[in-house]
Amino acid sequence: MQLECGVARRNFFFVLLALWIFLPVGALPQTLDRAPVVTHQDLRFRVFPKEGRLKAEARVTVENRAGNAQREIPLLLYRLFDVDAVTSADGAPLEFRQLVVKLSDEKTMQVNAAIVRLRAPLAPGAQTTFVVRYSGSLFGYSEVMAHVKDRVSEEYTLLRPDALVYPMVARPSFTDLHAAYDAVFTYTLEVTAPAGYIAASGGTLVSQREAEGRATFLFHSRVPTWRVDVAVARFKLLKNEAAGLYVYALPEDEAGAARALKAMERVIKFYSGAFGPSRRGAGYTAIEIPDGWGSQAGDFYFLQTAAAFRDPERLSEMYHEIAHSWNARPRPEFKRARWFDEAFASYFEDLAVRQFEGEKIFAERMERARESFRRAAQKDARAAETPIAEYGKHELGRYSYTKGAWSLHVLHTLVGDAVFRRIIQEFLMEFAERPAGFRDFQSVAQRVSGRDLSRFFNEWIFGAESSNLLLEGRSAEEIAARYR
Repeated sequence: MQLECGVARRNFFFVLLALWIFLPVGALPQTLDRAPVVTHQDLRFRVFPKEGRLKAEARVTVENRAGNAQREIPLLLYRLFDVDAVTSADGAPLEFRQLVVKLSDEKTMQVNAAIVRLRAPLAPGAQTTFVVRYSGSLFGYSEVMAHVKDRVSEEYTLLRPDALVYPMVARPSFTDLHAAYDAVFTYTLEVTAPAGYIAASGGTLVSQREAEGRATFLFHSRVPTWRVDVAVARFKLLKNEAAGLYVYALPEDEAGAARALKAMERVIKFYSGAFGPSRRGAGYTAIEIPDGWGSQAGDFYFLQTAAAFRDPERLSEMYHEIAHSWNARPRPEFKRARWFDEAFASYFEDLAVRQFEGEKIFAERMERARESFRRAAQKDARAAETPIAEYGKHELGRYSYTKGAWSLHVLHTLVGDAVFRRIIQEFLMEFAERPAGFRDFQSVAQRVSGRDLSRFFNEWIFGAESSNLLLEGRSAEEIAARYR
């Protein structure tokens, strides 16, 4: 159906969609106040690069954290995937239905929205496991998100949750999809491809075998995580096994991969010395992806575009991705502010550049961040008017890369290097697993520094007065003097 054909037709469509989603097979409607949460997945991908297709199986364990029993599980998959079968954990067939629809709050994105009907209602607090078998072609979502060019091809295969390559337990809306990303789960991952191809992932490689012209790679999650990413290509693998560092690079970029491996070694040493060892464990994996496909970080790994492998001037992008291993876990309501991940990673990247390239380059980078924020504020008044603590509420987390980094720069300048490092160390120690909020960080910073930092936090985190200070061009030292 075309939603653009008038209000009446659009409303009729949503009535039908609502009925389809909430009417169980042969039963009355039920209310779903919260979709079940994924706690474990066993994923099996069989890729056919020449045909551009994959066959997959997802064994999904979910927990009902809602206040009411739930009989139906909503799933989202890529728009060109077909669900072939759904069974219970013991192999008994389960009823399901599927329909390609547009997301209710993002009309440019189509998904295969499926509903799985359990044999009995899932009580609050209970878990169940079901198996989804599906197949199809993959051509990305570049019409919605420019970087999501995920596909199965002879040149390069990339499978990410951004392209819904495995079931996301959510109803067909971006809002529900964002909520599904908050789920933290463990996984096993099996990837089978033609011999000569290598599968790369952020998990621990448990085994690798070849038989009948196909190679199979088995990975296990290192920690409970929020995403699984898979790349398949004719990779060259460079590694420092003693440090647990691995680089999967395209053959033409092997020299750049060697630089990347050395960069990883030195920046991990720097971050560990500055902020203590990562509380989440050691080791890291870098996976090269084609340019324009979007660099991203997961737990203990990152996907990095080819240009960063080829250009020595772009090694700092790797510093940024690795810096995410020194992030605290934010409370769900603050996650979209991106301060606890992107502000920290951006500023830590700058500190690494200062360590390796000197004060002058560091100062230039901070001024570029200021100028980027200035340009944003000229185009969007909300950039300057919205407190960092409210970025998530207004979906302005992109400014954490710039103003967010500056907030840490000013705090660093105010308390001094040794105290700033101790603040980060204490904060990461306390909130490596326990979710943190802005007041939590303020509490740690005040305790470690022995200062009343309320004015700083009121202006930089909970208020927007800091925007004027930044846009006026004042140095970090001039701004810090305001709080002494």
